[in-house]
Amino acid sequence: MSEQQEKSLLVHRVKFLALISIFILPFIAAWLALYVFDYRPGSKNYGELVQPVRPLEFPLLTTSDNRQLDSEFWNKWTFVILADGDCSKLCRDNLYYLRQMRVALGRDVNRVQNLLIMQQSASSDLQTFLADYPDLTVIEQADQSLLEKFRLPNREPGAASILYLVDPRGNLMMTYPAVNDPSSILSDMRRLLKVSQIG
Repeated sequence: MSEQQEKSLLVHRVKFLALISIFILPFIAAWLALYVFDYRPGSKNYGELVQPVRPLEFPLLTTSDNRQLDSEFWNKWTFVILADGDCSKLCRDNLYYLRQMRVALGRDVNRVQNLLIMQQSASSDLQTFLADYPDLTVIEQADQSLLEKFRLPNREPGAASILYLVDPRGNLMMTYPAVNDPSSILSDMRRLLKVSQIG
């Protein structure tokens, strides 16, 4: 074999090895990051994921305007607020933010709905307030068993205006703090609706 042929063969081998390394090196780097350096990328969610996701089974519920909520009702992304008493200022602020968030979703507005669950009847003051929320579903005089479905570790259901997010398959999958950042919730929902084919 001539010297020129040997050089040509060497060049081909180098090219072949370089081509293989292009495909193999990312896998090696990922393996090292995960198992050697224990790298765990942070979540981009503002909300806190419920782990494991909890399937919710609801009885047939009746709203304050005498509509019955069957299984079809839950086929959307549903924000749930468990009112503290007669829906405090914080509770009302969250209702306002959730209403504005739905509007900001544009064409996806009908994929998201809001639900207020109360253990007592709404006062006349609250009824006046809710008149500006025609798309809000309200359940009054809910019994404790309904609230218990939303119990999470170290969180008393109904003790504060935590926002609960139920997915269109009826799973409690995320919560948001009572004092929240509405723009971050909106960002979460835009991401969810973009990647999700349900609801």
